[in-house]
Amino acid sequence: MSDEVLARIDQLLQVQQEHHRDLADLIEQYRAMAFEAEENGPEALYRVVSGLPGGRYHVLTTHLRETWLVLQADLARLMPEESGIEAD
Repeated sequence: MSDEVLARIDQLLQVQQEHHRDLADLIEQYRAMAFEAEENGPEALYRVVSGLPGGRYHVLTTHLRETWLVLQADLARLMPEESGIEAD
């Protein structure tokens, strides 16, 4: 396997790892928000939790899905023999 292939796989997996860490941090923030809101009563808790997940969550999960698709496409392009796709 070429260094180019391994470098690209590593790069994309690092991006995935970073997105997962960001997502875990965001969910931890959501948990803290829920506990803080609970102290102010059921209405506050409902308002906070009903607004979850927020836009940042959706952006991160979209990036995760798209990065996996890029990884699959790059693997097929960089390793056509193994993927069963004919090279141009």
